[in-house]
Amino acid sequence: MLDLSIVVGCYNAGNKLEGRLLELSTYLKTLGCTHELIVVEDGSTDDSYACLKSLATIVPELVVLRNERNRGKGFSICRGVDYASGRAILFTDVDLAYSFENIATALECLRLGHPIVVGNRRLPESIYTVNNTLVKYIYRRHLLGMAFNLLVRLLFGLDIRDTQSGLKGFDNAVAKRVFPGIRNSGFLFDIEIFIIAKELGLPVQEIAVHVTYEDDESTATQLGAFFSLLPQLGQIKQRQLKREYSEERFERLGARHLGESIDKVGTTSPAPTDSSRLA
Repeated sequence: MLDLSIVVGCYNAGNKLEGRLLELSTYLKTLGCTHELIVVEDGSTDDSYACLKSLATIVPELVVLRNERNRGKGFSICRGVDYASGRAILFTDVDLAYSFENIATALECLRLGHPIVVGNRRLPESIYTVNNTLVKYIYRRHLLGMAFNLLVRLLFGLDIRDTQSGLKGFDNAVAKRVFPGIRNSGFLFDIEIFIIAKELGLPVQEIAVHVTYEDDESTATQLGAFFSLLPQLGQIKQRQLKREYSEERFERLGARHLGESIDKVGTTSPAPTDSSRLA
């Protein structure tokens, strides 16, 4: 078994994809552990897949999985985790907004016995690196994120203050137990992770992160993302009320095949840097 699996979802990642993954690959070698870098290509319409195939010829630890069509971030990450063989399994966003040192911190927490680790951008120790032109954008994003997270915590009875963080890590056995229960194929699959973890009595260790933002979007786009997710929140709440995330149901059904466990909702992925709009 490998020491570490890194899972990254990829949709129309653009011309920065090669450089980013080469940087990540170089950093992973410094950790001194056996590892694999799994990239799930989610039916991109640009040259992302061709770029990944080319990279795989020079980066031996790179594994490229391709969805036959655009299936969404949740589906892609679940597929990558299902494939992963590392003792520790981490997933992050393709824009690599989180510092590589945060990966090392998460890995160390997992080695110390924490079953689930999540980056928390709300912690006082967390650091944001942002261009001056993006300050207003980050402020708006932060306010929307706080509102969204408050809604999530009240609606689902969770105490995690950054459910949509783009850096999460799992002990292998825990990941293989949690991820078969995920039903949302879009950006809200993270919420299901924490609902399932709570049902299974799995503690979550939060860590401070260093996040770098390079792109912005309009207030209208941010608000649109917020309201477009409300129906999916309703679907997840219905499942929670029906006890579909309960430990008893997991034991009764057993681990399901990936294609059977994920609903076909929210299957269009936005641009790679939009993966955590509600920061």
